[in-house]
Amino acid sequence: MSRILGIGIVTPLGDDVEAVLSAVREGRSGLSAQPALDGLPDSRAGVVSGPDLAGWLTRKKDGRLLARAARLALPAAGRALRALPPGVAEDTAIYVAVGREPPDDPEAEPSLLAMEVDGVLNRERLGGRGRELYPPLLPLRTLPNMVLAHVSIRHGLRGENGTFAGAATAGVQAIRAACLAVDEGRAPFALAGAAFSGVDLASARDRLRVGLTAPPGEAAVFILVGPGEPLRWDPRDWIAAMGDCGPVAGLWGLL
Repeated sequence: MSRILGIGIVTPLGDDVEAVLSAVREGRSGLSAQPALDGLPDSRAGVVSGPDLAGWLTRKKDGRLLARAARLALPAAGRALRALPPGVAEDTAIYVAVGREPPDDPEAEPSLLAMEVDGVLNRERLGGRGRELYPPLLPLRTLPNMVLAHVSIRHGLRGENGTFAGAATAGVQAIRAACLAVDEGRAPFALAGAAFSGVDLASARDRLRVGLTAPPGEAAVFILVGPGEPLRWDPRDWIAAMGDCGPVAGLWGLL
């Protein structure tokens, strides 16, 4: 049977597993008022301080390629992987759960406007001025599998892999895939993780449009699965403590 060997977290309540567990058990909240969300039904959100990526980036300039979820994922994954024995990274599997595609923080707006003529998409401008204005790095920050890509590249993980997109069920799928990979002998170890950020105004508006009313949050949780003794803990209500973090809450709830 597969066991959890290492855990790494980045949350609005900190990045120490035991301290965060204690805070949740005591009913402390990581939610805080966010002026950017004023005007919404609930202007609170669970926002992470930082995180400091010193030591987690191969090159400092790589930070320009990271969406917020990837920034949260790198330190969380790195801490979980401290339990990985040396020499097995190439065979280690990785499965990551992510939420909705992040917005572009109007980076693409000049390009979109340049493609229109009288409010209608113009094909000539689409391939001309619109293309010239489109931010070249934007797709690298919005593709769903970029969290997996950045973690894999940084830590040299080359085993079986997969990305699951969605809400809490995506986190469930990620950890189940990791356990099955180890149990069925397809990987000696597997990293399962979930990373999500929905605390910006555009994401909060998207959530409201589809009927999600809980305060948004952001966080990352990664676990290393392999042979060994399990870590046992008692998770409580994540959403009440740190906001709705989509797939992160689903993965946390299974631990």
